[in-house]
Amino acid sequence: MNFKALLNTISDKIHTLPIVILYVTEGCNLKCAMCSYRDRLSDELTIEEIEKLAGELTEIGLKRIVFSGGEPLLRTDFEQICETFAKHNVKQTLLTNGMLLKKKIEKIAPYLDELIISIDGATPETHDAIRGVNSLALIKEGIKHTKQIFPELNISFRTVIQKNNFREINDIVRLGLDLNINRVSFLPVDVFSEAFGREHKEIAVNDSSLLLNADEVNELRAVINGIDKKYFDSHFISEPYNKLMGFAEYFSSSLSGSGYPPVYCNAPMMSTVITARGDILPCFFLPKLGNLREKLLIQILNADNAKTTRKKVKAFELERCKTCVCSLNVTKRAALKSDF
Repeated sequence: MNFKALLNTISDKIHTLPIVILYVTEGCNLKCAMCSYRDRLSDELTIEEIEKLAGELTEIGLKRIVFSGGEPLLRTDFEQICETFAKHNVKQTLLTNGMLLKKKIEKIAPYLDELIISIDGATPETHDAIRGVNSLALIKEGIKHTKQIFPELNISFRTVIQKNNFREINDIVRLGLDLNINRVSFLPVDVFSEAFGREHKEIAVNDSSLLLNADEVNELRAVINGIDKKYFDSHFISEPYNKLMGFAEYFSSSLSGSGYPPVYCNAPMMSTVITARGDILPCFFLPKLGNLREKLLIQILNADNAKTTRKKVKAFELERCKTCVCSLNVTKRAALKSDF
């Protein structure tokens, strides 16, 4: 029983940190329409700093590390990063755009419990236009290669729903079935925060060009209603029907700027995001709490500003939370059972 995780759900203090999202680089080999990560930064965490961080995280109960970016596979020492966390018996998830899978999967797959691949269209015309590089064919090759040599590896798609791809939801499900992956997952596009590298300003905050208009919202509802129920029942689609239909309400609310679907989230109580420079964030979308190059991680997590943030998240007081597209809600029971 994980009583410390249970305490996290009912207090404003971090007693343990089961889940960490680690941005290992901001460098990326794609040019996505909804993200500004492009070039690797000169002062990203070194392998020595990541090894030290792994020790700190183990001491406070890390269960799962999620590698993100940018594109993690661009780091030439990524295998060493995986090996570092494997020494601490931590479950490892890789979020990747899939471009380098065929080249690098053989060395890193033995460390992974889960592989999540970003797919933003079922056709090259859609996916490659959103991603800014001709990439879907190469990604599919990488998935097939991975399934061939690591058939037991848990592989899923992650698709960001927006104006240019919402009509292909069913086609993305079918693509996942054709490639024999384990599941597909969807979330609506975020345009309101400075997350995903928008602090670099290449992609502007509040860029409404990716949002749906009123007619498209109605069309999205029809698309979701056209999904075969068996894919929800079998959990091949990770989100339940009601959550997917909530995406339509999110886009509808974006038109008026009010009435967003309620968000139930305790992400800052159960996890943290660590950027490539070592900034500590409560989640993807909230301002940083500190930097691990300046203080110990646990000191940052339990500083007064961090406790205040968690208190406000629980009370649903933060404006940023009201337009959130990617929440985490770990129940007391799941926390107690270490179901992360």
